[in-house]
This record gives sequence, C-alpha cells and structure tokens, in this order.
Amino acid sequence: MPESLKQLFSARNSVKACIKSLRDSVGYVNLKTIKASGVSSGCNSDLLVARKAHFSGQSYMKLAPKDVSSQKDKFYASFSFRTEQKNGLMFFHKDQEGICQVSLQKGNIVLRVNNSEVKTQKTYNDNNNHNVAFYIDPNGFYLLMDDIKESNGGKPNIKPPAYTGPEDVTFLGGLPQQNVDNLTGCISNVIIKRSKGDQMVENLLKVNENENILLSCPAAKKPQQIIAAEPRRKQKGNQKKPSKSRSRSTRESCQGELSHPESRATHFSGSAHSYQKYDPVVRTISHLSLEVKINSSDGCVLYAASRQHGGAAMLLSVLKGHLILSVESARSNVKVRSLKKYDDERWHPVFIKHEGNKVSLTVDGISGRAKRIAGGGKIRISGPLFIGGVPASVKPKRFDGFIGCVKDLKLNAVPAGSPSFSQGAVPCFQNPLQPGAYFSKQGGHLKIDDSLVLGRDLEIQLEVRPASDSGLLLYAGTSSDQYLSLFLSQGEVTVSVISGKGEFSTSLMPEEPLCNRRWHTIKVEKRNNVLKLFVDGSAEKSTGPKQNRSAGTKATMYLGGAPSGVAAASHPNGFPVFHGCFRHVSINRRPVTLSGPLSVHGAVGTRGCPHM
Repeated sequence: MPESLKQLFSARNSVKACIKSLRDSVGYVNLKTIKASGVSSGCNSDLLVARKAHFSGQSYMKLAPKDVSSQKDKFYASFSFRTEQKNGLMFFHKDQEGICQVSLQKGNIVLRVNNSEVKTQKTYNDNNNHNVAFYIDPNGFYLLMDDIKESNGGKPNIKPPAYTGPEDVTFLGGLPQQNVDNLTGCISNVIIKRSKGDQMVENLLKVNENENILLSCPAAKKPQQIIAAEPRRKQKGNQKKPSKSRSRSTRESCQGELSHPESRATHFSGSAHSYQKYDPVVRTISHLSLEVKINSSDGCVLYAASRQHGGAAMLLSVLKGHLILSVESARSNVKVRSLKKYDDERWHPVFIKHEGNKVSLTVDGISGRAKRIAGGGKIRISGPLFIGGVPASVKPKRFDGFIGCVKDLKLNAVPAGSPSFSQGAVPCFQNPLQPGAYFSKQGGHLKIDDSLVLGRDLEIQLEVRPASDSGLLLYAGTSSDQYLSLFLSQGEVTVSVISGKGEFSTSLMPEEPLCNRRWHTIKVEKRNNVLKLFVDGSAEKSTGPKQNRSAGTKATMYLGGAPSGVAAASHPNGFPVFHGCFRHVSINRRPVTLSGPLSVHGAVGTRGCPHM
C-alpha cells in the first residue's frame, strides 16, 4: 500500500503474486488503467520464482527435486554462497547410494561423498560470492571452486553422517538436528542434475520444508577498518583482561539487532507471568479494537473486570483456535464464538462492540456475530484491562494467557497508549521464533530455581546468544556474602563465588566474540575449592579457600539478571542490562524449563528467541 495509507492501517508486507478478475460493486476492474506502482501487466511464471535464500544459523531448507540422478549415474550439483562463518553445513543429499555433503570447516570447503572427502586449500568465508560444483560417478568424484578444479586427493572419513533419516532427501543450509552447525549466510542459484527433462535452477519457493528462511539476501557488509592490536602484556593470576582492541572489536560485533520487530506489536508468552495492564480513563468500554497474531490454540487474549457496582467482566480468549467473547454479569453469561479458527500465526483485526445489553464480535471485518445479554437493562464494562494474560491475583484459578502478538489496541476508537504495567511482554518479531528465552533491551530476569546449595559441589550449564557484550548472565545467592555470579564484561566471561571462607573467581576471554550471532555453551563446575569455567571448549580454573561441605541454606537462582536489591548488594557497580537469548539451561544436570519459570520480572519472553 502507498505511504499515505500506511499511516492509517497497520503496516503489512507486500505480496509477490499475480492477481486477475478483480471485481467491485459495479463490475470488473481494469487493472491496466488504474494507478499502480511496481506492477506489470501479464503474469510471467519467471516472476514467481525465488533463486536465493538467507540462512540464520538455526534454519534449513528441505528441497523436493524430482527425477534426480543417482550417485552411480553421474550426479552433479552446484550453487553459489556468501558467508563470513568458518563452519557450517551448506548442502546435504542422501539417496540409496549413500550421502554427499558440502560444508565449511574453518573456512575451507569440504566435499564429503560417503566415507571419502576432498578439502580446498584456500578458505572462502570472506563474505564474497563463490561458486561450488561437484560431480560424482562410479569412478569417483571431484570438486570445482569458482570453476577451478581442486587438486587435493580424496581422504578417508569414517565419521558417521549427521543425518540418519530416510533416503532421497536434499537439504540446504543445514539439518534439523541441533548437533549440526547450520550455515549463517546466503545460498543462491542451486542446480541439481535431473535424469530427464531440462536442467534448471531450483525454485526455492517450492520446497518441502522451510524453517525460518528469508528468500532474499542482505547486502554484503562494508569492510571494517583495520585496527592494529596493542602488544600483549603478561597478566598475573588466572584473570586475563581483554586488550582495548579486543574489547572494541567485541563491542562492534554486538551492535547488530535481533531480527526485525513488528511495528507497535507486543509478544506474549502464554502464562500468568506474561501480560500488560491498562487503566482506562473512560467510564465504560463500548468499542474495543486490536490486531492479533495467534500461535496457540487456547489462552486469554484480553480480560476486563469492572470495579463499578453492577458492572460486568469481559473476556476474549482462544479455544481450539476459535475466538470466544464472553461477558459475565450478575444477571447472565453470554458467549459469542467465531465461526473460523484464527490460530494461523497471521494478523487478524478484531473489533468488539458493546452497546446497552448487546455485544458483538467481528474478525477480519467480515465475520460479525452478536448476542443480547439476558435480564434487560444496561451493563458497564470499564477496567482495569489486561492484555495477553491475567495475573493469578486477579483471576483465582489458573488462567493461562495466549501465545502470540497484539498491536494497535484502541478503546472507544482512541489509541490505548502505554500500559500502566508490563511483565513478560517483549517486541513481536516478523520471523518465527526459535526455542529459547529472550531478554529484551528493556531488561528483566527469570527466577528458575530455589533449591541450590552453594556450599556443595555444583555444575551449571547453559547456551547463550548475546546481543550485548556485558551483563549479568546468572546469579544465585542467599546474601551479599554468600553467592555465585556469572557475568559478561566487554566480551569476557567471569564466574565468581563468595562464601564465608572468602572469594575466588576465574575469567575467560573467548577466541571469537560471543556476539557473533551464534549459540555458545558455558559451563561452570565447582568441586570443593576448585572452580572451573568452560566456554565453547576453552577452559580456565582457579583454586580458592577450603569450603565447608555443610548442608547450607538453599539459594534462589536468577537468569539474565537479578532483583535490583540483591544484585546491588553483591555488585555495587552494577551491570548493563543483558540483551540476548538463553536455551538448554541445566543445574546439576537437571534441565530447567525456561517456558515455565518460577517467576518473571521485566521484559522477558519465555516462548522463543528471535533470529539474529
């Protein structure tokens, strides 16, 4: 839509498609004569083709090519790619003859065919476009990089393949398994030899599975200015301070945004911990409108309970995909149910009208339904109004919210403005979320455990994908002189333990910045007075004073931050707000369910993490 209309309606993505036979109330509309922009006459099939895709590191694409040649009958494939990533699977194919795959390993291109592989001498993770082509027949195989044949001979590779599923599958950008390094970068112009028919570039719109893929490639980044590193100086003890150049490059790598947020839209995680509260100034709510994008089949979308005598409670919920409007008063209970289901992860405008003893529900502007409230007389619906969920203190019985997004809330045709209170609500992103918990720039934390005994041996492991180079990752304590903290400071990871016997800590500066848009594993082990810190395989340790192995007091553990009073007592200088994602958290090898924490504080989403 033109810019003038975007100010009046919610912004929407454009569609790549063909339209014909458009009619209005008068008759057919001549599309050739109306004012248009970016529209061409005719419908050429070449316009409805996608030949390139961007992969985020957790995404993949499952192709559905037909009549593909087998590996014993002169199999051939080629594609172009562009990436800065050192490791990642780009192409995988399996048929009855075995597997073949192309991957990046420390920047080198590796072609594997069953139990043999060939590796390039050069590296290709330079963010420039390169072309890969390979041929397989009964006599062997060979690899061409940028039209030059690689001279390296084949070497044995007896490592089991990462994919053990059915035959006749082809994947681009990675695999569904989490133990595989998927690609972060672009792939384009994919060609797989057919046994019959014309050879052509694969249409990436027509695939079996498309897991979080963008069918366009962002422009290559401009080269960064080269900054000379300062000479290294030896540090005493286990703690190593990052050089200025190292910490500067870390901060620069953290300046990228997480995915693309929807304008004016808020995401809710589907629990009593995730909601926003509004205190309407109107005496009664007669018209209410909003747009919803629903990701769950059940849950509360909004709830309004009147404080006035003789008032009513209004509830909009999702039940098995249908939207249900309920109005409860002292005299009656009325429910209006949508005919269609709307749990399709698409935006739908919803309009609720309440006049006198009549209520109506309209979705998408066409599915209006209305009912009268029995008993006669007018009822009032005022507030407070809760969006996304209802806190347990308001609704006594368990009443989960819905998983999804809300935007453009209006009360009596006036924008509702900012909520008076918000918890567990984060920006809504355009792309589907990935498993994990998301901590936004506004700050927040999760309470995930209240049974940890700091005096005993312990093991804590988590995966983190930061979007900031500093922040408190994890905190567990009973007081300012009895706690464990794990934090990030200008890219350096530090774990510190304070007990009645004193303080000991250890730090580690990763070889690559943690803000490189990939997941990183951090593990903390404490065995009596030995403290170990592991970051992606690198390790540091320190030895502290002897510890008492007493039962001790149980400590509360927080993720992504801590209550201000608790953290300030332990770390007077404080920490910047942690911005990023966590997943696969475990305490003493016991998994933590991040989607069901003990409590939520601030802007934390527990039902998924956006792309980077």
